[in-house]
Amino acid sequence: MIAPGTVKQLNEFLDELPEVPRDKVCVDDSNGYQAYAAMNFGRLGESTPTGVKMEVPDLGGVGGVFKYLGKVVSLAPEQRDEKGVPQGVLLLGGTFVVKSTEVTYAWADRIPGDYPKPAEVFAGLSED
Repeated sequence: MIAPGTVKQLNEFLDELPEVPRDKVCVDDSNGYQAYAAMNFGRLGESTPTGVKMEVPDLGGVGGVFKYLGKVVSLAPEQRDEKGVPQGVLLLGGTFVVKSTEVTYAWADRIPGDYPKPAEVFAGLSED
């Protein structure tokens, strides 16, 4: 997993999710988030995909909403564009399965929350 932000933000995020293995996560704090740029992920607002709608994520009830709101500011990426908008907030992500040196599955999110079906991802893990 790779995320935009700083090492401090990544550690704060991982402190909240101890089930995520720290050795499987890194942070892209480069100017302009170059790792993300290399993956050719889009940015929110660049295009309007058809057949996909943004949905409110399940944050685990009222307690989860307050926990999220308490962390959203401190975890928001700090690099800003010319309009003052945090660049990382506009970045879309994706999902990859890499076996050895081969990418066996790739998905680029079209909007926030546009994730692949787990069965598709797991199919990328199966032996050919």
